[in-house]
Amino acid sequence: MKFCNIKVSSNFFLAPMAAVTSLPFRLMCKKQGAGLTITEQINATQIARNPDPFTNNEFFTIRTVPEEKPVGVQLFGTVEKDFVKAVEVIEKNFDLININCGCPAPRETSIGAGAALLKKPEKIASIIEAIASVTDKPVTAKIRLGWNKNDAVKIAKVIDRAEPDAIMVHGRTADQKYMGEADYDAIKAVKDVIGCEVVANGDVDSAQKAEELLHKTGCSFGMIGRAAMKNPFVFKEIQEHSKGKDWIPNDKERIEAFFDYYEYCKKFDMIKVSDLKSKAIQFTKGIDFTKGTRVRLIGAKSEQEIVKALEEFLKQTTAK
Repeated sequence: MKFCNIKVSSNFFLAPMAAVTSLPFRLMCKKQGAGLTITEQINATQIARNPDPFTNNEFFTIRTVPEEKPVGVQLFGTVEKDFVKAVEVIEKNFDLININCGCPAPRETSIGAGAALLKKPEKIASIIEAIASVTDKPVTAKIRLGWNKNDAVKIAKVIDRAEPDAIMVHGRTADQKYMGEADYDAIKAVKDVIGCEVVANGDVDSAQKAEELLHKTGCSFGMIGRAAMKNPFVFKEIQEHSKGKDWIPNDKERIEAFFDYYEYCKKFDMIKVSDLKSKAIQFTKGIDFTKGTRVRLIGAKSEQEIVKALEEFLKQTTAK
């Protein structure tokens, strides 16, 4: 199948998430079946001011490798010329450009970026037009329903005039953050009035919920964020469900997924003990560990202790 003329293996994508969608995490989700990954957000102005961000460790968030393709990059900011310069510098490594117009965090909104752009949809349209003038890569925007009320249709119509290749819609307002339920009817209302592709986003944590999202919104593509942090297996679950199969990972597959992530972290020199520990606990949730294994995992204070606890349990599981 194709999305924005890009060949994708699945119609469910990994949503960009700050401090989450690192290269190792994206690769691991790709292995689990994510059809497209997008980097965590990066400041367009900072990229524009750096002559070669790919050799600067400060910009580790935009590291990518050929095996990750297709992959998009998410930029945030407010200055059109900086978006243009940033895209000119980094587009060669990515298949798609995404503009962050939905993050409600003060770091972005305090400078008029992220979800604050929803107050000025004309600005979003101008940024899209500016970027499209210097690249042939698909240009997309990720939005919410509005700042503090549902203005999604109004906002999307303005953005659509700039002819983006797609709009990704999270079914909540910025003011809601992640409270309440995502409004699938509001996403459908956007889908019904604009000409570009719409990607629906919000509350998908299972194959059944993915099916509901597409059915209620009328969209052909969906995006998964927070649920993938704890359950990256959801992408494969969705793929198998589309084939008429029910699938959930067994204990061995859950632990092996953690080791996939661990190996990627080692390969790209991105080891962080607190991150490894949280991933180990999240990915193995539901496993009937022996009390000793669970205690060692929760109490682990080093990379080696985390790995040893899971290796020992994996050996026990394989031997059964």
